[in-house]
Amino acid sequence: MPTFDEKFIEELKSKNNIVDVVSRYCNLVRKGSTNYWACCPLPGHTEKTPSFTVNEPGQFYHCFGCGAGGTVLQFITNIESLDFVEGVKYLAQRARIELPEGDDGVNEAY
Repeated sequence: MPTFDEKFIEELKSKNNIVDVVSRYCNLVRKGSTNYWACCPLPGHTEKTPSFTVNEPGQFYHCFGCGAGGTVLQFITNIESLDFVEGVKYLAQRARIELPEGDDGVNEAY
């Protein structure tokens, strides 16, 4: 199974703006200078009132309804039902960056 070092994961997250990624799954509405809001797009959570927020400067999301939250990598693994490695590959392909070869260190704290 491929492994990825922390530096690569940070580069991957920096090249996948969370607002751009999340906006492909829901209609984000900007409220204030840093936050976007929407109804939660995550599987298993349906709602009528927006409780899902994305903070662009911090590059994180949080749903006040279901409690889910995290980085762009956590979002894509949740919404696409991917494991960690599949999520990394998905975002690498999206950002057009090559996966490192022969990496021995793994950091799954994403």
